[in-house]
Amino acid sequence: MAFYIVAITLLLLGLYDVFGQDLKLKEKILKLVVIFLIIFLGTRGLLGWDWYFYYPSFFYETYIYEKGYMIYTTFIAGIYRNYIFYQLITGTIDIVVLYYIFKKYCKFPILTFAIFFSIQGLQMEVELLRNMKAIILFLISIKYIEERKIFPFLLLNFMGITFHWSALVYLPMYYILNFKYNKKFIVSVFILGSICYVFDIKILANLLEKLEFITSGPLKEKILNYRSILPVESFRGLNLFYFERLVLFFIAYFYEKNNILKNSAYIWISIFLFTSELSIVSVRIGILFIYSVWIIFSRGVEIENKKISYSLLSVILFLCGFRLHNNLNFPGNKINYRYQNAIFNKLDYEKREVELKESKKFLKDSHGKELLIQY
Repeated sequence: MAFYIVAITLLLLGLYDVFGQDLKLKEKILKLVVIFLIIFLGTRGLLGWDWYFYYPSFFYETYIYEKGYMIYTTFIAGIYRNYIFYQLITGTIDIVVLYYIFKKYCKFPILTFAIFFSIQGLQMEVELLRNMKAIILFLISIKYIEERKIFPFLLLNFMGITFHWSALVYLPMYYILNFKYNKKFIVSVFILGSICYVFDIKILANLLEKLEFITSGPLKEKILNYRSILPVESFRGLNLFYFERLVLFFIAYFYEKNNILKNSAYIWISIFLFTSELSIVSVRIGILFIYSVWIIFSRGVEIENKKISYSLLSVILFLCGFRLHNNLNFPGNKINYRYQNAIFNKLDYEKREVELKESKKFLKDSHGKELLIQY
């Protein structure tokens, strides 16, 4: 319930951001939103699924992750060995950077934060502690793509790789995102991807099946592992997830002027359309470009044609509600996303461990926990 209240409040404030005229008041509201999100998310209890791994890693290094992340957590633990303090610090960094990014690229940053919270931002802040740092470092580095300064760009993203290996994908983006692609090529890729998704053409599943027969040893074991996480039942077709990508493509193709944001959206959409049958690819790589959804949806409301702008605003608000409900309504998340603020509640590790293990029985009803974040 807490997340719905927060989301509705943010969306209402986002509407004031669009229609309100008092710029000073809007700036004050924006700063209050930032402070609130830092406290609300930073002082959460043992929320979600992945705290089960990060909590013991913070205290005992039971789980060893990428070097940068381990140094980062060790440094914070050296200041104060308290997990809520750690969450507060790491959340503050994320939200403050997003504040500057949203202000730079969006006319309505409060609305952008509302979209962020409703569309994957909540889950990313709770679950993807390492990925978020890689994404944040890349968002800072976009400035250097625009200024054509490759060395600071590479430095920031090599740092990102030390937090999560998936940030390797960002390295070639210095050349890819700033390029102006042929419109026919973009439309062709979107149409082909749409055919694959809507008609549930399983390219990756078929490829893995063929590779399974011609390989052996460790590679075969890895392929079998990937095949084991393919959804048993198809969730692809003409659904709201596809509709969301269609709306984003419409805004990016017809109205977005910033090449970097436009191409980021194309990549996010393409990864979804072509790889959604295999969660590890669609989530781990696709999630790196989720920032384009938050920013471009918000920028879509800035369109001068008010009829189109307000229509898009209505659609975006609907998608925000759908996304949040779809995620929180999953039975496993109903258990693991019961919000408790650590300031007013004592952390009960043993109780939460029992609840988390109990919730895992619902994973068979999803397409894997990973996909709960992406879809």
